[in-house]
Amino acid sequence: MILMDLVLQLGDEFSTAQEIAERQRIPQTFTPQIIAILTRAGWIEGVRGPGGGVRPVVDLSSLSVLDVIETVDGPVVITRCLTEEAQMTCENRGQCPLCKLWAEAQEAMLKVLREATIGKLAEEKQRLMLAKTGT
Repeated sequence: MILMDLVLQLGDEFSTAQEIAERQRIPQTFTPQIIAILTRAGWIEGVRGPGGGVRPVVDLSSLSVLDVIETVDGPVVITRCLTEEAQMTCENRGQCPLCKLWAEAQEAMLKVLREATIGKLAEEKQRLMLAKTGT
């Protein structure tokens, strides 16, 4: 939501965490934590003080949702069975009919998350907002 917000802002202006939280209706206490992660990732920069805030330093619209999730939360795995550790220690490996199912579901999920970009989501959000206001 924070990245979509920044994509939708015009120009090279800074937005404060509070402004982003209000626009996106997300908790103000949560926003600075995520902004810190996004800054460490090198996607946004922050400036303190009057007129400060955050702004993109890369083309956020091309980031995939998978990139964002993995940056914030780590690897996306649909079930523990697919973790590297489980693959090495599972006693049922090679005999479990669910293994192939989980792997297919995992790949399908990752494909969807890879193909969804912040830019596409920002466009859809803008379209939905315009439809709601009737303009």
